[in-house]
Amino acid sequence: MNKITKWYEHPLYLWMDSQDFMDMSSALARTCGKEQIDRILEKYNHIRLEEVNFYPAGTYSEPEKTTLDNIPDFYEIRMSQYLTPSHTGSLRIYLPVKWNGRYMGIAGAGTNNEVDWFTSVTFNVLSWPMALKNGYACAVSDNDTGIRLDCSWGFNEKKELEWDLIEAWVHKTLHETTVCAKDVARTLYGRPITASYMHGTSGGGRQVLTEALFYPDDFDGLWADGPAVDYLDLQFACLWAAVVEANENHIVPISKFQAAFDLATSNPATRGLPFDSREIIWMDFLHQLTGRETEDGPISRRDIQVMTRIWDGPFTKSGKRMAYGFGPGIRQWPLKTDNQLYGYLKRTPAGKLVLMPISEQTLRWFTRNPDLDIHSCSYEQYEHIYLNCRRDFNAYDFNEADFTAFAARGGKLMITHGTGDCVVPFQGAIDYYQAILDHFPSEKMMKEAVRLYMPDLAGHSILDWSGPAVSIADGMKALTLWTEKGQAPDTLPVVRYDFSNDRPQLEGQVEAFDQWQHRKELREKFK
Repeated sequence: MNKITKWYEHPLYLWMDSQDFMDMSSALARTCGKEQIDRILEKYNHIRLEEVNFYPAGTYSEPEKTTLDNIPDFYEIRMSQYLTPSHTGSLRIYLPVKWNGRYMGIAGAGTNNEVDWFTSVTFNVLSWPMALKNGYACAVSDNDTGIRLDCSWGFNEKKELEWDLIEAWVHKTLHETTVCAKDVARTLYGRPITASYMHGTSGGGRQVLTEALFYPDDFDGLWADGPAVDYLDLQFACLWAAVVEANENHIVPISKFQAAFDLATSNPATRGLPFDSREIIWMDFLHQLTGRETEDGPISRRDIQVMTRIWDGPFTKSGKRMAYGFGPGIRQWPLKTDNQLYGYLKRTPAGKLVLMPISEQTLRWFTRNPDLDIHSCSYEQYEHIYLNCRRDFNAYDFNEADFTAFAARGGKLMITHGTGDCVVPFQGAIDYYQAILDHFPSEKMMKEAVRLYMPDLAGHSILDWSGPAVSIADGMKALTLWTEKGQAPDTLPVVRYDFSNDRPQLEGQVEAFDQWQHRKELREKFK
């Protein structure tokens, strides 16, 4: 078994017992024919069958992708999905022969509807091979936008925005996929679906929440990890470090950010505490940084001034916050031995800070300027872009939080967001929790359907180089028990894992978030 697919059988990612799976080989052999599937699809005007394939247990491969080993028997139904007059996407339904009776929706990442299967290994993201190994029927649709961290697809060849395709990505494609796939699975298996689930991280977490908000009947159990809500603010947070550096004309070496990180995370009073340079606890912290030695020399007052502006996040000239920043206790740079995907404090060979491509290109959507260069933005221009976005594109903020319809039909929603998330500021999750609560009579009633967990210093969909986080297996076990047995999880297990040596480094539990307890803890820290 290769180094990628071995993890599909690992306890971190395997949570269903195969002894409980139903052998559906006879039913699928009888029903998985073109004529039968075409009849089901007659009611779906935008979907057309392309081909049906059966893959016996063993290896599975596609061009330019990692070969999957030891995959169970399954049927793959490939369809074309009409999206807009100029875009047709791919929709694929996967039906395992050994079925657990459930359906799993597969989310995307960034601004994509789909993730490549290899990204589900150490990034704690649920992909279709993982769903198959756990016995779920599942489906993915690509929205004709690719699978990489790239959203330049919002512009056509003439550099014109295609809002109809963006609107399909927002909610239409996934909903249509879900309704069609569940219908196909029920009909071909000849049995009802016991329960339907979906997990997603970041942009995929936003998709999870959008499903619960817009289409509360689609899923029974949902898990959003580090969801990209408050989407407009998020883009301005992700690009802020580069704007500060360009305007201040001062480069702070990573070693000095590392020294600040070590100091912030070593002190219980500042661990996981939202950064605000105006608070006395953080003023004391900044004072301690002055003159601290690093491999690039002592930290100067000018270094602290620039780092503080980055950590505070962007404000308008009048003092209104545009977005939360990433404080000193959030590591935004991968070490040389770690995965290089996350964090904004990295440099190109030319010395410029690397920009999150999703944020840079999304801002190009909202400015209608495919050539916008954030590195050349003044503070005044950045604020101007922000105000224009707030005026013209508020519908794309994804900050709606009324889950009462989903709760009323018995749906269960878990949200996890680590306080070390270096992609989506965790303070936004606390605000979002309060926004959800505003729609319920009490926090107690809300927690019957919606719960938030904030693992200490956990990063963005990772289990290795951050604080301990909730693994796919542990989270899905808890969500299944809550959804099907009514056993609400007051705590979730968390783990920091050493993938090189295949062993846990740290383990623990994270309690469900409580606003009053959180406020009490903040008051204690700010004393």
